Amino acid sequence: MDKYLQTLGMNEKWLGGDMNYPGGGFKVNLLKKAMEPYKDEEQTIVMFTDSYDVIFLADREEIVDNFKSTGANFLISAENFLWPDQSLESQYPDIKGKKYLCSGMMMGYASTFWAILNYKEIENTFDDQLFYTHVYLDPAFREKHKIQLDGTSKIFHNLHGAEREIDFGFGSKRVTNWEQGTLPQVLHGNGPTKISLNRFGNYHPHVFDPTNGYKGKCMICDEKEGTIDVEDTEKLPTILTAMFITERTPFLDYFINKTFSQNYPPEKWHIRIYNRVWDHADHIQELANYHVANGDKKFASFKLMQPKETISKKLPDLYQEGMMTCTELDCGFYFVMDSVITLTDDNVLKDLIHWNKSVITTQLTQPGQYWSNFWGDVSKDGFYKRAPDYFNLVKKERLGLWNVAFVNHLVAIRGDLIKQQKLSYVNTKYDDSNYDIGFNHNARKNNVFLYMVNLKEHGHLKRMENLTTHRTHNDLWQIFTNTLDWKMNYIHPSYDEYLTKKRPQFPQPCPDVYHFPLLSKKFSWHIIHELESIPGDIFAGSGQNDDKRLQGGYENVPTVDVHFTQINFQQEWIKVLRDYVAPIQRRVFEGYSFHGNALLSFVVKYHEKGQRELRPHHDHSTFTTNTALNRQGIDYDGGGSYFIRQNCLVRDVDIGWTLMHPGRLTHYHEGKEITRGTRYILVSFNDP
Repeated sequence: MDKYLQTLGMNEKWLGGDMNYPGGGFKVNLLKKAMEPYKDEEQTIVMFTDSYDVIFLADREEIVDNFKSTGANFLISAENFLWPDQSLESQYPDIKGKKYLCSGMMMGYASTFWAILNYKEIENTFDDQLFYTHVYLDPAFREKHKIQLDGTSKIFHNLHGAEREIDFGFGSKRVTNWEQGTLPQVLHGNGPTKISLNRFGNYHPHVFDPTNGYKGKCMICDEKEGTIDVEDTEKLPTILTAMFITERTPFLDYFINKTFSQNYPPEKWHIRIYNRVWDHADHIQELANYHVANGDKKFASFKLMQPKETISKKLPDLYQEGMMTCTELDCGFYFVMDSVITLTDDNVLKDLIHWNKSVITTQLTQPGQYWSNFWGDVSKDGFYKRAPDYFNLVKKERLGLWNVAFVNHLVAIRGDLIKQQKLSYVNTKYDDSNYDIGFNHNARKNNVFLYMVNLKEHGHLKRMENLTTHRTHNDLWQIFTNTLDWKMNYIHPSYDEYLTKKRPQFPQPCPDVYHFPLLSKKFSWHIIHELESIPGDIFAGSGQNDDKRLQGGYENVPTVDVHFTQINFQQEWIKVLRDYVAPIQRRVFEGYSFHGNALLSFVVKYHEKGQRELRPHHDHSTFTTNTALNRQGIDYDGGGSYFIRQNCLVRDVDIGWTLMHPGRLTHYHEGKEITRGTRYILVSFNDP
C-alpha cells in the first residue's frame, strides 16, 4: 500500500493559514512537490483527497474503471455552494447535477495533474479552491486537458448541502445518491458535516451491517489491532478515576461502593472524589474510610475533596482540575464518573480501556426512557439534536462501537490526549452548568473522536429529581423515581430465583405458610434506623386498644408499632406489594390474585422491657406477609410465630425473608414471647 499511498504534510508545520477562511495554497505546493516524479507519466492515474474527512466506499479497481468511463483526463468533485469567490458564478458552465467546484477530491492522469498544478504559481496562504476554480474556469485550458466536474457524484460526493441525497445502502446494497441515480465511491465530509461523516463511518466501509442478524453485525468489534489486552495485568496502564458529586444523589453509597469494587489492580489505580454537597460530606467520608483506610485494597493514591475545598470552584474548573491531575500522575487513562450513574458490572474500567480510544463511554440510559449519556448529533450551538439512528442505538437495536457527537457522566479519556492539551472543560461560550457541552465542543473542534460502545450492559442513569431531604434514609422513598435502583438496593438478592419456582418448591415451614426472600438486609437496617432516628419515640403511645390511627379508633389485638401512614410510606409499600409480593402470591395461592390493597402495614417492635409477645388472633386480611427485620439469636432470643391450629412454630427467619399465610379463618396465630433484646418485624394485612 505504501507504494500507492502518500500522506502529504504529516509532521510538517502548516503554512496554509487559517482554514476557517480562504487559504490552503500550501496543499497545492505540497502536492506539486510530490507529483514531480510522475510529471511525464500519461497513463498513471493519481487521486488526491483531503485526509481526515474522507471515506472510501469502493476499491481501487472500481474507482479507476469508473473514472475511465467519464472520458475525462481530470475529474474534480462538485458541490452546491460557490466558494470562496461568488463573483465567478456567471463563468461556470452548466452541467448535469452540481456545477460548483470543490477541491477536496480530484483525480486524473499524472501528466495532466502536473500541468494543472503548474497553471500558475501561488503563495502558501492563497486559497487552494480558488486556484483550481481559476483552472476550471479557463475554457481553453479546460478543453485542452479534458477537465470535468463530477456533478452527479459518479465517484465523488461532498456531503455539505447534499446529505439528504444519500441512502446509507445497508446489507448487500451500496451507498446511493438517489437524486442522481449514482453509486458514490468516495465520500467527503466538507464544511460543517463532520458529525454526519462520522455517522457514515460507523457503517462504512464494512464497519456495521444492521441487516445482518437481530442486532446487526459489527464487522470491526472483534478486531484486536489497536486494542489493549486487559487480561494481561502487567500491561494494564495506570489510571485515575475521579468521582464527582455535584448534586444531591440517591443511592450514593451504591455509586461509591460499586466504583471501589471495580476489577482493577489497586497499585495501578489512583482515586479522587470531588464532593460539592454538604449533606453528603459525612456519609462520603465514612465510605472512603471503609474502602481506603480499612479496606483490603492499597490504592496508588487517594484524595477526597469536600465542599469546603470545592464549593467555591466553578464546575468547568473543578472538572478541569480532575482531568489535569491525570497528567501530574502520568496516567494512561482518566475516568470521569458522575454520581448520576449506576454501575452493574465490575469490569467497566477494563472494558473501556480495551478499546484504546481517545474518548469513550459505555451506553447508559434511564430505565424505560430514551434519556442517555450520548448524543448522535448536536445542533449548531452544540446542544442535543436527534440523529437518524439515535433510537436504534439507545434501544440497543444495533450493538457496536459508535463515533458520536457527545458523551458524558462516565467517560474514559486517554492520557496522551490530555498531555497534548487537546481536551478541556473550559469554554467561555457556555455557562458553568454546561461544562460537559463545553468539553465535547472542544473535543470536536480539535478533531478528537468521541466514542460510545453498547455491546455490553454496564449500568444505567438515575433520575436525580424528587429526592427528599428531611429523612435519615431518603432512598427508601425512591421506589417511584428510581425503581430499578430501589430494587437493586432493597429487594433481596435471591428474590428473582423464586419467580421461576412452582408452589411445591417453596419452603413451607407450616401448612399454607410460605417462606421466601423479599427484602434486603439494607432495607431492614434502613427502615429500623429510620424509625428509631425520628425525634422522640415514634413507637410511644401504640400498643393500646384505643388507637386513633385506625378508622374506627379501636385495635382489638394491639401491638407496639409504627404504621407506614405515619411516615408517609404507605404508597411506597403498596408498590412493593404489587410489584414483588403479588407475583409470589399468585404462585403459591393459585386461583387468587392480589387486589392491590393494604390498609394496614406496619413495623412491630417487641422489646424485653416493653411488649414481649402478642396474644392469639386472626389477621384482618385475605393474606398476611410477615417479614423479619433483624436476627433471632443475635439481636433477640425467643419470639417467633406460632400457628395454633397447625401446631407449628416458625422462629428462625432470616433478615428480609417473609412468611406469607392466610389471614382470616384458618391461621389463628400468636407472637411468642421474646426473652432478650428487641425484635422487629414488618407486617402487612393484604386485601382486608
